[in-house]
Amino acid sequence: MQNASKYEYEALCRDILDAVGGAQNIKNVFHCITRLRIVPGNRDLVDMEKLKKVSGILKIVESSGQIQCVIGTTVPEVYNDFIAISGVAAGGEVEATEPDAASDQPEEKKPNLIIRGLNTLASCVTPYLYAIVAGGMIKGIVSLITALGLVSSSSDIITVLNAVGDAPFYFIPFLAGFAAAKRFKVKEVFGIMTAGILMYSTFASPAEGVSSYAFGFLSIPAYNYKSSLFPVILSVWIFSLIFHFIDKRMPKNLRIVFSGALSFLIAAPIFLAFAAPLGNWFASIMTGAFAWLFTNAGPLAGALFCGIIPLTVIFGIKGWSAVELQNLATLGYDYMLPNFFYSNLAVSGAVLAYACKLKRGEAKSAAISTGLVCILGITEPALYGIALPEKKPLIAAMAGGAVAGAAAMLLGVVTYSFSMPGITSIATYMDGGSNFLMLLVVMAVAWCASFAIAFALIKKQQ
Repeated sequence: MQNASKYEYEALCRDILDAVGGAQNIKNVFHCITRLRIVPGNRDLVDMEKLKKVSGILKIVESSGQIQCVIGTTVPEVYNDFIAISGVAAGGEVEATEPDAASDQPEEKKPNLIIRGLNTLASCVTPYLYAIVAGGMIKGIVSLITALGLVSSSSDIITVLNAVGDAPFYFIPFLAGFAAAKRFKVKEVFGIMTAGILMYSTFASPAEGVSSYAFGFLSIPAYNYKSSLFPVILSVWIFSLIFHFIDKRMPKNLRIVFSGALSFLIAAPIFLAFAAPLGNWFASIMTGAFAWLFTNAGPLAGALFCGIIPLTVIFGIKGWSAVELQNLATLGYDYMLPNFFYSNLAVSGAVLAYACKLKRGEAKSAAISTGLVCILGITEPALYGIALPEKKPLIAAMAGGAVAGAAAMLLGVVTYSFSMPGITSIATYMDGGSNFLMLLVVMAVAWCASFAIAFALIKKQQ
């Protein structure tokens, strides 16, 4: 009897490898929450038609030089198997084969600055979202059990649980530093060290009356960067530029001793004096701008943002998590993340309305199952499998989401912790007041509005 494969997703990985031209044609491979993202060395060697037929892939999206295989929430496991089976070196990169010199392959068009910025933010946030979500859910549980009176808010149990739930938020600079170092192609420990410099007690808790430190002609402000995101990303970027410049010119046998040390001697004063404060200022301005927009054009801003969320998922536009985390750190609450929850419910309502118009069969079963899964926060199967091909469910989901986004701003619904935008996150909306009740109202509006719109738009199939 043939031994079973030790890789759970071996068949899927080998089919993908075959379709993209083999491991030798992979320039880079990484993943986000739902997509396996492959950068091919030679696009002409990729058989897109074969790739689209691979069982286990929900959708293929080609964007910014990437072949994005939409797989779902099992993508981290698929990625690990893919790395092992393909032989791609640790870090997700292999040497790409040189294209045929005689070929007329067009030069790849780089994405614009906004998309590149969002992609950078996404790559610096996505790797540690699991820890953020875990912490957010624990904080939600704390809110739930204290609101129900099961445990006193002053008890030691709550003190310990708060420490567990707050940890990933408090130490975001370390998590972001690690991810940013991978993004900017320096050793991850340098990203952690950069975060440690920013979080060092000398700057975070200066002596009374001390607001800055003189470093030659530079003035380094004493600031507490806990829970911050942008300062460490900018700082790691500054360090990476200097490190790459020095490391390339350093003799190989001296790199381990001098490259990092010299880079920090030059980079640390620069990012402490300029980059980190700039990142903090940018975060404050950005948070304030979104706050102004949602305050002064609340229902309109909510409708617009929530309405376009299905498109941001379809086109793989990331980076919103950075804004949401910054809002939580600065304001103590966030009004953007809930929109993803409403949008997921709107997609559910639209797809289930579509299912009601179908005769019995595989298509109806698929629509029901993917529509129900949306309630848990997983919309890709419904969007790519039903809403996008059929168009009208997508229109209904966007319209229903817009209605819900406007209603949420009118009712003032916010979340107090980061969580995956599904039904399991509702505890993070508890505040001892009416916020949770208002959330339930908006949830009903999102689902019912999209269901009604889709039901009216879609004709019953004979």
